[in-house]
Amino acid sequence: MDERKIQKDYVMNYLCRREDEGGLGYRYVAPNVVQNGMFIPSVLAEFISDTQPAEWSRLMRKFGNDEHALQDELVEAIREKVIDKQNVAIFFNTFKTITFKGEQITLFYVPGTELRGDEDFKKNIFCAVEEAPHKQKYNGNLVTNIRPDVTFYLNGIFLGYMELKCVSMGQNAQDQGRGKVTKDYLSAARSIVEAEQTDSHVTKEKKQLLAIYEKAIHITASDINETYVMRNMAQMYDLVHGEFTTNLSTATVDHLVPDVCKVFKAYPVSSPLLTEKQKFEEVARALYSKNAIKNEILYYNFIEYKYEKKKDGKRDRKSNSGRLISPRPKQKFGCDKIMNRIKEMLDNEGNPDYYTDKLRSELYALGIPQQKTEEIIAKRERFCNNKFVYSLLMQYAAGFGKSNIIGWTALQLKDYRYQDAYAYDKIMLVVDRLQLRDQLDERMYNMNIDKSMFVEAVDRQTFVDALDDQRRIIVVNIQKFLDLQQAIDEAGKKLKNMRVAFLIDEIHRSNSGENNREMINLFERLQDSFNHGGQKIYKKNLLIGFTATPSDETLSRFGEFRSATTVPLWVPFDTYSMKEAIADGYILDPTKHIIPYNVPLGFEMPKDIDLSDEDNIPDVRQKKQKVYEFEPRMRKIAAFVVDRLVSLVYGKIRGEGKAMLAVSSIPIAIQYTRIIRELYAKKCAEPRYAKYANAPIVVVYSDSQKYESCASVNGNISEAQAIDNFKNGKNGLIIVVDKLQTGFDEPKLHTLFLDKEIKDINAIQTISRVNRTCKYKTECHVIDCSWRNVNTKNINLAFKKYCDMVISQFNPEEEAKLIAGYYKDMTASKPYIQWFNEYVQKKDDADFILDMESSIRGWVNICMAREAAIRKQNEELGLEPGDADYVQPENEAKMLRYIVGQYASALMSLKNVYDIAAKYTEETFLDFWQVFCKIYRDATKKTGDDIRSYDVVDSDEIAGITDVDDGDDEPGNGGKKRKKGPKEQKPKEVSLEKILELLKHLNEQELISAREAQRWLAEIGVMFESLRQKDKLCVVLRDDKTQDEEKLREYRKFQNIYKLVDLKKRPDLAKVDKFKKMLDDNVEQFYSIFMEQLKDVDNGDSDFDYDTTSGSEPTSSDSMSMDDLMEIVRKKMHPYYNEDVLKECLCRTYAPHFEKLVGKIRPMEKTVDNLFRVLNTESLNTLDGVDSIVKESLNMLCMAEGLPANEKRMHLNQLLMKYEAFLKKLYYLINHKELKGKEPGKDATLSSAIFGIPSLKKLKYSEDPEVKAFSDRLDILRQLRNDEAHGSYIATEQEVDAAIGIVIDMYLYVAGTNTILVAKRYELPTEETNDHHGQYGHSLQMAAEPLSLKDLDETTRLEILRECVIKLLNYGYNKKDAVFTKQRHWEAVYRVAADYGFVIDGDYDYFKRVIDDMNIQNLPCALTKNFLDNNNTGIYAQNMKDWTSEGLTGKALTEYEDIKKCAKVFENIVVHRIKPRR
Repeated sequence: MDERKIQKDYVMNYLCRREDEGGLGYRYVAPNVVQNGMFIPSVLAEFISDTQPAEWSRLMRKFGNDEHALQDELVEAIREKVIDKQNVAIFFNTFKTITFKGEQITLFYVPGTELRGDEDFKKNIFCAVEEAPHKQKYNGNLVTNIRPDVTFYLNGIFLGYMELKCVSMGQNAQDQGRGKVTKDYLSAARSIVEAEQTDSHVTKEKKQLLAIYEKAIHITASDINETYVMRNMAQMYDLVHGEFTTNLSTATVDHLVPDVCKVFKAYPVSSPLLTEKQKFEEVARALYSKNAIKNEILYYNFIEYKYEKKKDGKRDRKSNSGRLISPRPKQKFGCDKIMNRIKEMLDNEGNPDYYTDKLRSELYALGIPQQKTEEIIAKRERFCNNKFVYSLLMQYAAGFGKSNIIGWTALQLKDYRYQDAYAYDKIMLVVDRLQLRDQLDERMYNMNIDKSMFVEAVDRQTFVDALDDQRRIIVVNIQKFLDLQQAIDEAGKKLKNMRVAFLIDEIHRSNSGENNREMINLFERLQDSFNHGGQKIYKKNLLIGFTATPSDETLSRFGEFRSATTVPLWVPFDTYSMKEAIADGYILDPTKHIIPYNVPLGFEMPKDIDLSDEDNIPDVRQKKQKVYEFEPRMRKIAAFVVDRLVSLVYGKIRGEGKAMLAVSSIPIAIQYTRIIRELYAKKCAEPRYAKYANAPIVVVYSDSQKYESCASVNGNISEAQAIDNFKNGKNGLIIVVDKLQTGFDEPKLHTLFLDKEIKDINAIQTISRVNRTCKYKTECHVIDCSWRNVNTKNINLAFKKYCDMVISQFNPEEEAKLIAGYYKDMTASKPYIQWFNEYVQKKDDADFILDMESSIRGWVNICMAREAAIRKQNEELGLEPGDADYVQPENEAKMLRYIVGQYASALMSLKNVYDIAAKYTEETFLDFWQVFCKIYRDATKKTGDDIRSYDVVDSDEIAGITDVDDGDDEPGNGGKKRKKGPKEQKPKEVSLEKILELLKHLNEQELISAREAQRWLAEIGVMFESLRQKDKLCVVLRDDKTQDEEKLREYRKFQNIYKLVDLKKRPDLAKVDKFKKMLDDNVEQFYSIFMEQLKDVDNGDSDFDYDTTSGSEPTSSDSMSMDDLMEIVRKKMHPYYNEDVLKECLCRTYAPHFEKLVGKIRPMEKTVDNLFRVLNTESLNTLDGVDSIVKESLNMLCMAEGLPANEKRMHLNQLLMKYEAFLKKLYYLINHKELKGKEPGKDATLSSAIFGIPSLKKLKYSEDPEVKAFSDRLDILRQLRNDEAHGSYIATEQEVDAAIGIVIDMYLYVAGTNTILVAKRYELPTEETNDHHGQYGHSLQMAAEPLSLKDLDETTRLEILRECVIKLLNYGYNKKDAVFTKQRHWEAVYRVAADYGFVIDGDYDYFKRVIDDMNIQNLPCALTKNFLDNNNTGIYAQNMKDWTSEGLTGKALTEYEDIKKCAKVFENIVVHRIKPRR
């Protein structure tokens, strides 16, 4: 069956079937009445004459009753207007009526009018035509000639067309369908470009010639199973025109097809389980139903203009040229899905059990037993979701266009009528950021919603006034709303009687910002009842939330319930994930280029910054903030930012790249602004960067009385002006704290610098600032400057979580159980028993409150004093945890305060999500504990014992570290305990130090010697590794739901098994009985250490290898002290830097890798010396930064024992990222000039650096298999560098080790095949050695070197070469006997010089410099730069002993014999000169 059969028998039948019979209600029209594909004049005339008979009669009279003449002129008038608009939808929206010959003619009737409803809309004539011919010519030459399978018309005016394909005939929509449409368009465009070459007027006719493609609302391709949609074909014309201007061949058409097809996207379907016909009919209805066409005309297509905001708040267009905005398939699918669900909600509002019955039916259909079904339904009923308000949660990728979707939805809701009345009295667009409000504001202007259609509410009065306003769209700016509750109270019954639709962007913040939370809580309860068949029914408002990152609470509160036999599942109502948006090309992947920047420590950190005690979370976080506030560190990062801006970022996006720097507090933002401006001014004083001098550097934060105002830092301009300056500038840097990390849309933002720590939702929202696409933007960068580059891991974890549809398995029953447990503890506490009942009666009695306060304060003080006394006793007796007499300090008050905080946190997680018993939220109960928290805080603030949650807050309001009392103001607010993200990995040395402290204590008691402690340390590691292999144990330990007591019990059991079984027969272990006792006495500590390191070991980032005995045996077993042992451990983890020892290790380890490169590279000692000569020689400031980093990484990788995998990766990453800089420095030292980029003004890349080093440049073309192996290594290095830059870490430790070997090989290879004349040019002494071969050079001596040149320094060696060249010039008694007379003889000189080790084979530039430096006056011909590049090939590239004339004839043979003769003479001269004198 071919597509024609499908077209006639199925598609046209469905399109033209009556709507009440399941079709779309189109009229079938024969193709012979169509006027060149774009119009059906007879249908147009019929529509006007039937609906506007008086106007039509008058027109007929004006045309002398010549209907054909009237039709022709009317069609031409309409054609001109269609051609002038971006597409047909814009035309119909603009010209619902036109004036023609003095008559007002309606071309399209809209539905839903208050007076006539849909009556007029039904008069519109929708037509479908099979294979309507369309032909366009220019000057007699055919431009396009097509017959679309189905063409669609509204009142005789073209709408779009569909191409049909049949899979059973081997053709599908994705390939052949899209390809057909695309090739038709490209062929037409090619014809126009071809005509331009001889006739420039064709450009004016382009719109007419391409109208069927570019003016269509959309063009579709379908094979029934899949349907693809193309909109706005004109967007491709610039690309197409440019390609055809370069190459007009038909091959260019084939070349362009994939690019055009990229924007030809598949339309989604509601379920993959639909049959093919169901899929087609669902999509056809969404795209071609009468309602769908109406929506395309009225809502979905608009022109986006750029506006300038005036001081009075009004907006003026910057120009009248705008771009067409129309919905992507998923955007339209989402909007339509919302509207369909709303109809379902309203249809069944009179049945409060509708959704319960629907769920029951679904469960029965799945075969769930009735009892289990009722259990699931009962569980569902306890959730607040959809109980008071209908909610729809839309998960859409940041950057996908949520603002458009919100605007389209608002427009449709404004006009949506249900049962002959507006379904919603008000539509409220709720924003909590100024930038989000401005984005929506601009969308409204562009979507034809002017000020007559919406009103903004920013405070109580404007909100109340807006409810009486005729304008039905209200923009609620919650950021300015400080009295929302009061406003709603004042609105009173008026608001409760209304049905309101709330559209809320970034709804995930409803779980964070207090304004957001209060707003949604209030909106959810805005309901009133109405009678339905004698039954009291509550009308429900509608809440539609949009976010890219729904949290568990957001999903369970606003998402869709999906039943499960164990726990409830919550999913978004609709999803278009980041993964999908990236795959479709709508946004960029911000994780592709996450680049960790390790701040070079060219400064001393403050001594009080010590992050070793990572268990003390508050202390660590406070000290960590000191790191971020430390000015020398900030200056390093600022210098890096400035350099990267001018050298890379500003050159991106065709010279229009911009950047954002996100920092952790307002003071840091202010300081960075000043430092960067200072450094930037100096940088732009350099002539090559002067062009960037005017790029704005602005900072944005919310003003606080504590700090200088944002306007002051920005030169006394407003925030809005600062942002506009940044947006309007060609380049620029914007520095933010938290304010623009969401809702800020600047497509040309290319790079995000992060000097703050982000994770989870905040990470995704922040990096999404750079994921927008625009013309010429193909990538975006995230530079992680955070302490220890924690963001690199955090971002990847967050992206993994949120890149697909987020599903929540949040189980409130568990939280409810915790609440019950905390409640029980709180009601059993001393303050509650003593005071609560009386507090209920006397809470307003001042005397009582003072007595209660005094009593509770006294109890808190007693608890604190008791704890302090126990600690002091332990210290005085020298007791530590694990000692027999050690007393565990306890503090009832502190524990109670902790429980109250946990209680408040659990309450918040269930608030408005899940119904719990009223006693848990009883107001007086919560008030009592609020009072307790305040008393506790006041009582402990002087001692510093207050339990608080410290965090680096991403806030504009509070700078830096914010301390939040867990119970301040009310348990339901401040008491919210922050959920912990993934725990940061702890280095192995933390565990070792803890064990060593324990062993040191035993040593001080003279129970074991230091040598025995060393063996015990290794045995503890063996035990830990053995325990890690016990699956039963580790399953329990890795389960987050298992209580710590249960985990400790399980660990104790398995440690006992190890003690009783594995240590039963261990004569090799010193004092094994004491070792066993030590395990028993310290089981809690070992459990803690094991748990801390287990996750890192599982991830391959650490291990339990604590063995330090290798290589550490002293001559006497008594000569080791505990201090010696601790130093051995320290060296094992972080060895001292000793360059001589490191060089020795490199020689020993890597000499075998180069054994087969005899004669092609220096001996290994010389190679390593040259490597460090490059690192130790001063060059440019921009290049010398590589030195310390490379040396540190080499030292750690070569000298540290038991280096964890994560540290190996880090140092591998350092070497990979610095290889480019190393090559650039080498190039500079060789050539005495900086390496330039391939294009003027652009910095050199790694490819440029490789191309600039001769020995690397020629690797690719070498025919020598041993050299070719290093070409492969170089390719691997480049791939590894690319992977590391993109965050694609190597999977296994074995692969990391292999990669390290390859990368160090390439450092050594380039060092061993290039030379810098340090002694001559830099007046630094060159190293000499009397060891002829060197310890590692015996197998690497130069080929054809009968006598040694290696013991000579470079200056002496080159002086000998000069003498030999002069002798060669003077060879022979007369001119005819001379052998060095032609250009080709340089090949002979070079070959002998390379074979005998004067120069490195392949380094032609160096050889030329050597010859030039000889300053020989009587050379027969100069050595040109390219001579050896072009001629040292074939046999001449081989060692001279391998030269052969085999296969040579004629001129080639003559030249070979001439060159070889010269080479032989020169070889004799060299041998004679270097022969040892007797």
